[in-house]
Amino acid sequence: MAKPSFRFKQFTIQQDRCALKVGTDGVLFGAWVNYAGATRILDIGTGTGVLALIAAQRHATAIIDAVELDEDSALQAAENMAASPWKERLRVQHIDVRGMEAVQRYDLIICNPPYYAGYSRSPNERMGLAKHSAELEFKDLIEAVRRLLDPDGRLAVIIPMERELEFLEEAARLGLAPTRRCVVRYVPHRPAKRVLLELDRSKSPVRQEELTVEATGPFDYTPEYRAMISDLMLNF
Repeated sequence: MAKPSFRFKQFTIQQDRCALKVGTDGVLFGAWVNYAGATRILDIGTGTGVLALIAAQRHATAIIDAVELDEDSALQAAENMAASPWKERLRVQHIDVRGMEAVQRYDLIICNPPYYAGYSRSPNERMGLAKHSAELEFKDLIEAVRRLLDPDGRLAVIIPMERELEFLEEAARLGLAPTRRCVVRYVPHRPAKRVLLELDRSKSPVRQEELTVEATGPFDYTPEYRAMISDLMLNF
């Protein structure tokens, strides 16, 4: 069972009321994203607020908006942000991103989307909405990006390897293509499970990367993973 709170070096996540808790996917994705040059950042489906908080720590001046469909999660994410050193630059809205409009578009949109289309729904309805795609499918995410992303902006996502092609086909409808791609293995002897993607309209060559989280087993983290999250996590 997940702990009701999760402490980072510079902030703490309270998560007892959140549908999904802090996990490896969110932490490594937040640590991987390149925040350079982004003055306005949007985190879609913020959950506990962890991605928005990592963005605030990694970028000293960016304004970060976050949206969350689940009301209790949105409220607790707002509390987590208000308790952080960067509360003046963080804002959470309890809204459905499919109906969101922006007066000023975003330089960077980040999202750890629900991606279990075709899988059995969770018996917990709130967790089901957070983890499955009944409420936000890839096409819905890309449509939101169409409205909210600056023409010169970037989109960053973490998705399962087996759904990469599907996602890229949707993104291509907006002229978005990968410029960075990181294949993630949790242990070296197992197939890759996740891919991290950064996309824009620049048509730049793709920078290919690989990351293995654990070298031999639980908590035996690789030097590469330790270096990536050393400024975020306690005991790293």
